Amino acid sequence: MIFLKLKSIELFLLSTAVGIIATFAAPWVDLRGTYAAWRIVEWHTFWRGEDAFQLASVVSSSYRVPIEYATTDMQAMMRNLFALGSALGAWHIVALIVLLVIGARWRLRNGASMKRTALEIFALVIANFIVLYLLSSLLALPSTLTPKVDFRTTEDIHTNSLIWSSVNILPVAPLLAGVAVIGQMAALGMWLRIRNKPF
Repeated sequence: MIFLKLKSIELFLLSTAVGIIATFAAPWVDLRGTYAAWRIVEWHTFWRGEDAFQLASVVSSSYRVPIEYATTDMQAMMRNLFALGSALGAWHIVALIVLLVIGARWRLRNGASMKRTALEIFALVIANFIVLYLLSSLLALPSTLTPKVDFRTTEDIHTNSLIWSSVNILPVAPLLAGVAVIGQMAALGMWLRIRNKPF
């Protein structure tokens, strides 16, 4: 019984870790486009949205670049991807909060002080943020910004708009984020069966 309970917690923990990383750190979409005389390839997590990682080295990081799409289908795809990512992200954040609460209660039952437990939870949350930031930066490394030869006059070139000409979904991260939800549901099912099982 205790072994099965530990197994369900381990499965829930593993699924949540995979879900958090796949949802918030791994790239979901590959965008290709142009800004003035630059060719841009961007690997984005869903929450980074449509803004380019690389443009800060061409324009000021505080400057908001107007964004256009070659087709309305691309814009709709990005909107739908953001909605899906937000739903999965909310689910995995709730799962992480549940794990933190379970961990805090376990520490308090084992005699840890409230202050120490709060500090440990705070440290865990900060560590998660740092790891997710580093992973999202690392996994975006395929992003590139390269100059392009353009023989049009400056009047014919969109000098102030970022134009995405292609949008491709990278399926691995969304798939893993969805599979993680299934793993969490399976872990919850195992835990409920153990809890309701007569001794």
